[in-house]
Amino acid sequence: MTINLKVIQEKLKGLSVDDIQDGYFLVRGNAVWVIKKHACDFTLIELGTFQLYLRSKADLEDLINSQSDMKILSPKQVNLNIGFQWRD
Repeated sequence: MTINLKVIQEKLKGLSVDDIQDGYFLVRGNAVWVIKKHACDFTLIELGTFQLYLRSKADLEDLINSQSDMKILSPKQVNLNIGFQWRD
């Protein structure tokens, strides 16, 4: 499976966990997660494997703060193409 992610524009001030809404992305290197926001927690869907991770707000803040190269991107900042290749 091929995932192409292109950042269209990046804001000078990065987004925080408080800014996250449904459909936002976490990006670290080649790893990309899409975020589904619930009332008090978040589901992260890793786009390379489609694995689900449930995180509380505090856990998500700790994860983002511990990774200096992790970015929070809004859907308007991203052009995402996912390609599937079927094999026999």
